[in-house]
Amino acid sequence: MALIIDGLNLIYKFPELESLMYASRLDNAREGLLEILKSYQKLRKGAIIVFFDGRKGPLNETKNEKHGTIDVYYSIDYSADFLIKHFVKKDTNPRMLTVVTSDKDIIFYINRFGAKNITSEKFSEHVNNVFKEFREEQELARISLEKENPAVSDDEITYWQKIFSSKKNMEKKN
Repeated sequence: MALIIDGLNLIYKFPELESLMYASRLDNAREGLLEILKSYQKLRKGAIIVFFDGRKGPLNETKNEKHGTIDVYYSIDYSADFLIKHFVKKDTNPRMLTVVTSDKDIIFYINRFGAKNITSEKFSEHVNNVFKEFREEQELARISLEKENPAVSDDEITYWQKIFSSKKNMEKKN
């Protein structure tokens, strides 16, 4: 199973990234999305391939790169939509692909090849829920560990040190 992600389409579904886009901070928004996806990938294994419209930067001819284990493609002179469609069309088993986009044209096209789709809105909700579940699991594990290994206060340590040192002193006298 691989996730094929329409990067700019998904960026606008995370409010903190959307605000970066409105502040003309595309690089920061893309980097933020890739960090979110990297964290998601650690929790939900699987290949992730992200397509962004345009160039990585002005006069930057980078067509693809890795962000951790995430494959990132820049469309340069094409649209990300075109590259996503081409990727699905050329895949040997498109039924194993899930395309994350809300673009109706892409959805219509990939359905012809049997690829699955999840809208960017639903996927961003899913990602946030996965993070929330993980935080809750971590909190439960922390609480459970505290119950198994209760913390000893400084006062309790001082108390027991006095008890043991006075017992030692008594044994020395005898």
